[in-house]
Amino acid sequence: MTKPESLQSSNRLWPRSTSLLLLIVGFVLSAISFAAVVNMGELAWHPARDAELRATYEAYQDTGTLLIKPTGSGSYGVQAPATGPLTSATWDDDPGSYLIASLMSQVTNSDSPYPGLALAQAFLVAIPLLWLPLAVARTLRSARAGYALILLPAVVWLLNYGTVLVGTEYGLADSVSTLRVYALYGIAASLAFFSISLILLLSTYRLRTSVLITATLIIGVIAGFGNLSRSLSGMGVAATVGILWWLHVRGRWRWAAAALASFAAIVLAMTIQSGVMSMVNTDRVETTGQSIEEIPDAHTAWHSLYLGLSYPQPITGGESRFGVIWSDEFGWAQAREVDPEVLVASVEYDEVLQGLYLEKISSDPVGALKLYVLKAIYLLEHFGAMVAFIVAGFAIGFVRIGRLRQPLGIVAAISAPTLALGLVPPIMVMPMLYYYSELSAVLGLLAAVSLGVLVWSLTTLPSRVRAKERRRLQDRKSTVMSLAIADVETSAIVPLVDDTNSVVATVRSLGDQLASQDQIIVVDTSSADSTPEQLQQLSQDWPRSCRIVLVKSRPGLGNALRTGVLLSSGRRMLLVGNALPIELPDAYEDFDLKSTVFILNAGANTDPPTPASRQVSPQSRVSTFMFEALVKSRGAGRHRTLLVDGDWCRSFAGLSREAGQLWIHELVLAAEQQGLTVEDQNEASATKKARLPLFRSSSARHLGGIMRLALHKDEYHEESCAPRADNQEDSLRR
Repeated sequence: MTKPESLQSSNRLWPRSTSLLLLIVGFVLSAISFAAVVNMGELAWHPARDAELRATYEAYQDTGTLLIKPTGSGSYGVQAPATGPLTSATWDDDPGSYLIASLMSQVTNSDSPYPGLALAQAFLVAIPLLWLPLAVARTLRSARAGYALILLPAVVWLLNYGTVLVGTEYGLADSVSTLRVYALYGIAASLAFFSISLILLLSTYRLRTSVLITATLIIGVIAGFGNLSRSLSGMGVAATVGILWWLHVRGRWRWAAAALASFAAIVLAMTIQSGVMSMVNTDRVETTGQSIEEIPDAHTAWHSLYLGLSYPQPITGGESRFGVIWSDEFGWAQAREVDPEVLVASVEYDEVLQGLYLEKISSDPVGALKLYVLKAIYLLEHFGAMVAFIVAGFAIGFVRIGRLRQPLGIVAAISAPTLALGLVPPIMVMPMLYYYSELSAVLGLLAAVSLGVLVWSLTTLPSRVRAKERRRLQDRKSTVMSLAIADVETSAIVPLVDDTNSVVATVRSLGDQLASQDQIIVVDTSSADSTPEQLQQLSQDWPRSCRIVLVKSRPGLGNALRTGVLLSSGRRMLLVGNALPIELPDAYEDFDLKSTVFILNAGANTDPPTPASRQVSPQSRVSTFMFEALVKSRGAGRHRTLLVDGDWCRSFAGLSREAGQLWIHELVLAAEQQGLTVEDQNEASATKKARLPLFRSSSARHLGGIMRLALHKDEYHEESCAPRADNQEDSLRR
């Protein structure tokens, strides 16, 4: 059993701020979807079901009993002999949505069931989107993949006939399904999407056994409510629970544990379904006086299969080879020809339709097979754009990004049971929007994962990166030449980025501490004050033993530091991010710079403290949060003066991108990505950090740089800054 500390360590992929930002992306997606559903207004049901819905809704408001109606009211297809004024309603016609509509009357106090259904549908669509970006990011081990899901509504809109909703066909209509998909089908789809997205999120964590058991119970309960909303809709989700156990259990009992967990979740789902209906039936019997035995309880699956033989009549208008018509009334009439006394939706009715269906199939088995193949082809054509998008994403993930093969395999395994279940209604019954509930849930999840893979892949496309790097390095080689000073121990780079006299004090302070084999390179970026003249005078009268060199660079702190580094030749590099009197740590010459980058506590004890405009960071809480969330490097606002290995730093400078204040952050990020330890001596100091403002306008320009660092972060795995065995010039030409 894994220890709690080990679990916590393995579960944390990045700082909390990154997870929080992913949740913020999820919140935006949820808000968009919630608003889209609410703004659709009331989506009426088919006339017969609409009558049944209104009858049960009004009866609940009058009596407080669920799923009853005045005798003789409601759907003409749901009528059973009754002696009292009230009778049981809906029977086994997917009662979940009827239950939700009635219960939501306590919230809406409306005379219509539709406002409550729309509100419930909106919440079910929105809630799983809260964690979907986090789930995708953790699955692909890339926060960028999760951030990419902000594009998901637009992508789904392009791929799925103009809907921005993910995981459901709610609100869609076409030339075949002319009535917009309503809550009876939308709620079932959203519950399935809710469940499989939750399982995907849980699969990215190492969970204790107690948490696994709790997750199994929760998924089983949700699957049970899915069964209430649409017959057997939750079975695929319940079966998927076994994958969670398979991922966590090791050894010879792995498959047994997975099978047992799936079985337990399926049993729990069926128990929830029957338990809820048992409680409802108890109340119905008490209110109506009608015994349960009098209520038809068959789901009429054979009725649907029989009418499915009418293809392609409801799709193209063509005649069915089996002579079946797409109409409930046709099915009822055929059953009554066999048994004039048969009650619709009874067990006897289903047995009659079973016989009629098998008779048709056995009379032309080849024709039946062709019919189902044609339905499958039509279904593939309908979802062609989404399927192509998913296949492209998974193919790129499997072929180009080897580390994604296992995570994508897990996603496929999580999707498979619900996908298999979702293919049954459109192929075996009819490929219409109303039968895509489970299928749309699975395709929505797979599309989200594919979007993450594609965005991650495109933003790190090797050919694009190589072309950009060649142009950048060619430009840099044409402007940089070595000072060719041999046997330098420490090169201190002091940038002069704007008008400040503190640079002179910094140079004097360094000169007092450095030795004869050290050098100070002051880089001027066209300062507007008299500091360059002061430095020129200082260099002419330089009394210290170390050497001082004055050079120029293009504007920007990053350009200044990079120019100084590339012109240096020291074995160790001291990068002065702030112009402050600097006190070097004791025995810094003995620091192990081959494996560690040191962030020195330079200027921490100066009086007055460093003004915000001189600090090397996006100085606001918003930009600091964005830096930690997106870049996931050492916290923003702490990189002042660095002590780095000279050869490594020069190699990095030749590859670096940033021109401004974020250059030091880029260096620390590259070091972290390449396995170097970053030791921050500021963390060990007792000095208090000033409280930053929430946001300042001067830090807004840093946000673009933060996005660039996040975008290029993964490339530092490939861009090794380790120096080659030959000279520096060769290293810079790589």
